[in-house]
Amino acid sequence: MFQYITRATHPETGELHTCRYGWDEVPGFRPGYFFQVDDNEDPDKTIVNEGMFVGLTGAEFERLVKKWKVKLKKIEKTVT
Repeated sequence: MFQYITRATHPETGELHTCRYGWDEVPGFRPGYFFQVDDNEDPDKTIVNEGMFVGLTGAEFERLVKKWKVKLKKIEKTVT
């Protein structure tokens, strides 16, 4: 698994949120991308949580990146 942390712009409000994305392979599930956007009010909650077990395809991931105006820039990388 690798994870990057950057910023996302809410498509309806224009607010900035923390975005986590990357690639993961969970045994027994389809490998692929994951995409999460944290709630500003409660950092333990997520607004978007896609691809956590069944990975997103490249097209699905790209659709979310465009919708949330995420610049795929590495800010922090975590390897587990």
